[in-house]
Amino acid sequence: MYLIRKLQFNIGMTKTIFFFTVLLSMIYLPTLSYARAKEVQGQVRQVDGRSVAKVPVTDGYTIVFSDDGGHYRIVTSPLARFVYITVPAGFEMSAKSNAGNFYIPLPKEHTAATFNFVLKPTGIDSTHAFVVLGDPQVYNTADVQSCALFAEDIKSYKDSALRGIPVHGMVVGDMVGDRPDLFSSVKKSFALANMSYFFSKGNHDLRTDQRSNNTASMLYEENFGPRYYAFNRGSIHYVVLDDVFYLGGSGEYVGYISEEQFRWLTLDLQKVPKGSTIVMMLHMPTTGKGFRKIEQRQKVANAEHLYTLLKDYKVHILSGHTHLHDHLQATPHVWEHNQASISGIFWQEKNSCADGTPVGYSVYVAKGDTITWKYKPLGLSDNIQCRAYGIGENTERPDELTVLVWNYDDAWRVSWYEDGVYAGEMQQFTGHDPQTRKNIVKNKDKYAYDWIWTTATDHLFAAKPRNPDAEMMILVEDRFGIKYKTYVQQK
Repeated sequence: MYLIRKLQFNIGMTKTIFFFTVLLSMIYLPTLSYARAKEVQGQVRQVDGRSVAKVPVTDGYTIVFSDDGGHYRIVTSPLARFVYITVPAGFEMSAKSNAGNFYIPLPKEHTAATFNFVLKPTGIDSTHAFVVLGDPQVYNTADVQSCALFAEDIKSYKDSALRGIPVHGMVVGDMVGDRPDLFSSVKKSFALANMSYFFSKGNHDLRTDQRSNNTASMLYEENFGPRYYAFNRGSIHYVVLDDVFYLGGSGEYVGYISEEQFRWLTLDLQKVPKGSTIVMMLHMPTTGKGFRKIEQRQKVANAEHLYTLLKDYKVHILSGHTHLHDHLQATPHVWEHNQASISGIFWQEKNSCADGTPVGYSVYVAKGDTITWKYKPLGLSDNIQCRAYGIGENTERPDELTVLVWNYDDAWRVSWYEDGVYAGEMQQFTGHDPQTRKNIVKNKDKYAYDWIWTTATDHLFAAKPRNPDAEMMILVEDRFGIKYKTYVQQK
């Protein structure tokens, strides 16, 4: 009886599956017949016409390589929107090639196409730098104009402290605050720094009137190109992913890396030697700090699978989204650098972010496969790496000397001196930055939003002086051995 019933069940299921398959074919066949694969070919060459071999060319689904003559041929997926290259080390895109873009939009009609990519040699770039900007999130033209101040500051720093080495910019998403019409203006503002930028998609870069993640992202793609891609500079392999998945209603989204990206990344890594250093940029963080109690949807839900895929490499993840500044060791082989927002607190409190980090940007320098980093506050020297408070200035620790060290990680040391004599290591604690809170209280009636307030940070340190009238000096030493002195002025 069991066998008869099982056979009947299987026959029934077979009929159901067959009917469902026919139904799907009726629904999707017209679409698939329209969205057919396209054959694309072309050449990767230098501005002088010389070919460039072994350059990866992709449609986001498969990867081919240019041959000895620089020629490539790829049959693109019906779902592909671009054909693009992984720019090799020692080169940058020439303005003669598709306005300097590493990508070319695919034509909608089913026609064979020829696309050439032209590269400009940059010379040896084993030593290079990259500037990381967090969440511009502009809401109006005044905010866009403020972005120009960052570009001017970056250009000045690039032409002085970084003079003589290649520099590129990386923006970790949320170029706009739900204002896709400002995409072009933001790009023009950043271009004042006179360097190339790479972008990742943020949750505020979506069109929230769309029904799906794919259609919500199309306007971003029209302005910034593919949502995931790679490039090389020196010994570093760079990867940009899209970890913002739109759920199709009222701006709802989750942190999630799609299977198509995992498959493409698997192919991409096949040509990256194990043990190499990878810099990966995405918008939403893959990890966080427990005391902030971040909602699960505010970080990447399937991050563990990403870590597993990257287990054979030394990885630095650049993320944004929180508008706060942190360096976290996600796994023994993965650093995550969560970048503070250049918009401060949503362009209302413009001097600092909610955790007290002054508005600014991070500067990373790669020498071979080794990377160092520091924080550059807007309009200030990069030698300023902390903000100190005398006794009575921090209401959370009124009897103590306190200091905020915004670029802190666990390898830093924070100590203090009384009248030039070493007094000990300062005690780390979690609290709120006094100056940011003071500014918010003072200016609250001028803000567009009444909910603006400070956010807790564990980058604070305290010590109780033996002699409150002594000259106090705080010595901060970063993980790279660079020391910064700050003297406390008692009021």
